[in-house]
Amino acid sequence: MITIKSLNLQIATLVGTFVFGFSCQTKTIDYENIAIAITNEAKTNLVQKLTTAIAEGGTKQAIPFCKMNAIGFTNQLGKKHGVELRRITNKPRNPSNAFKSEEKDIFLEIEKLKTTEGVFPKKTVTSDAFVTVYIPIPVGGLCIQCHGEPIQDIKKETLAVLEKEYPGDLAKGYRLGDLRGLFSVKFPK
Repeated sequence: MITIKSLNLQIATLVGTFVFGFSCQTKTIDYENIAIAITNEAKTNLVQKLTTAIAEGGTKQAIPFCKMNAIGFTNQLGKKHGVELRRITNKPRNPSNAFKSEEKDIFLEIEKLKTTEGVFPKKTVTSDAFVTVYIPIPVGGLCIQCHGEPIQDIKKETLAVLEKEYPGDLAKGYRLGDLRGLFSVKFPK
């Protein structure tokens, strides 16, 4: 026989179990899609700014602009989204874009996994404190003017500015569709 007291206790237990169970569920964060949105914002803004600089004074004007603004813009965008945002590469123009030791293998893995359609995969690496999403940066049409083959793709005057602004430049010799680098989007857990 069920008494009102035992029914109330059963209802209270059921409600408590439901509320406790529901409140203890962890929300799954879609780090990859968030990283894609952040890097799309970075690419769009950088391409717009470079296109404007090129329109105003050619590639030779865009190079000093890029040198003075690209890293600061990337850092600022990362702060805005509460992540550490970096552009990294095996052939840096700016030494601060060089790989950290563990990133070289990730780059090589992503580069090797290019599909027959020319698409590079993304990669997510999780540690106790962070989730880092690596988003490929393939060489596009605009990139070739400063990152392509010297003389063939990069004009002499542009090469002169590159040599002046970046004496240790390694970021030339790319072809359309090559993997230029990666965005590293590091989320704190």
